[in-house]
Amino acid sequence: MRKTRKSKLKGQKQILLVGLFAFVTLMTIGYAAFNTNISLHMKANVVPNCNIGGNTINTVTEGDGLYKDEIESGKCVYKGSNPNNYIMFNNELWRIVAKEADGTYKIVRNEVLSEEMPFDEQGNRDSNSNGAGGTYCANSGYGCNAWAINDNYENKYSDDDIITGTVLKNASLNDYLNGEYYNNLTSNAKGEIVSHTWNVGPVPSESNQMGTPELTVADEERITWNGKVALLSISDALLANSNTAQCGNAADNYTNRSTCKTTNYLIPSSGWYWLVSPYAQYSYSVSEVNSDGGIYGGNNAYDSYGVRPAVFLSSSLSLSGSGTESDPFIIE
Repeated sequence: MRKTRKSKLKGQKQILLVGLFAFVTLMTIGYAAFNTNISLHMKANVVPNCNIGGNTINTVTEGDGLYKDEIESGKCVYKGSNPNNYIMFNNELWRIVAKEADGTYKIVRNEVLSEEMPFDEQGNRDSNSNGAGGTYCANSGYGCNAWAINDNYENKYSDDDIITGTVLKNASLNDYLNGEYYNNLTSNAKGEIVSHTWNVGPVPSESNQMGTPELTVADEERITWNGKVALLSISDALLANSNTAQCGNAADNYTNRSTCKTTNYLIPSSGWYWLVSPYAQYSYSVSEVNSDGGIYGGNNAYDSYGVRPAVFLSSSLSLSGSGTESDPFIIE
């Protein structure tokens, strides 16, 4: 009898130990899951920020302000009708378009230059140049839409519609901006500019550009140029719009342009200005921004329109000021 009772007690102890172990295990798992849930919830509610010249600026998801770029990780872009992105540069007001992933600042002059200019002068490198411009624009008499010299230029509209050839000269506007215009900048401004890679590939027309801005960026990235002064691209103009639902791609922006012009600070109050992006399908058509809200592709390169120079500034800059028009960022 004593032997049987001892065996029963031993069995009860084992059951208690197993039950205790199971309870502790469940509590541990539950606590870990609770902590994980708390951690994930907290992370989801943390307001992301971006460093602008040594200042931490919280990003937004609607309205005017600084946004996390949804295409390139680590990049922040300003959007809206009038965000606080004014910066004093070359003793003039400019706008910060983006804080790039590499830390540099892409900025654009707040106003167009006083004189309208062609993107590429007639006879510079089209059929009127007697072959001096290369084979890409040899059949065009309206200027050439390639921004820079390229040994194997490819303008792809579709798999069955591709124009290729050599580009032996820069666009006349490229030469002006990186020659006479750059030389007349202040010495401080020159020291703040860095040579940078620009995406200058042709982009299909607004009716052909389906989907999202990612497609536009991918088109632009097909051809690059490294230099100091250029122009904004189609994707720059599109990504500056805070109304992504109606103005997120070129086709929607064109359809809703009367609305889109009210939520994009890069739309001018009047006139047109050039973009750096060639129009796909033709060797002589270039994209531009119009005051009616359109971001077009299709004007002849030899036509004269407004010019808004753009540059990249060093990542090491320190800035003071709030970025408003009356209290712009000041480079220290």
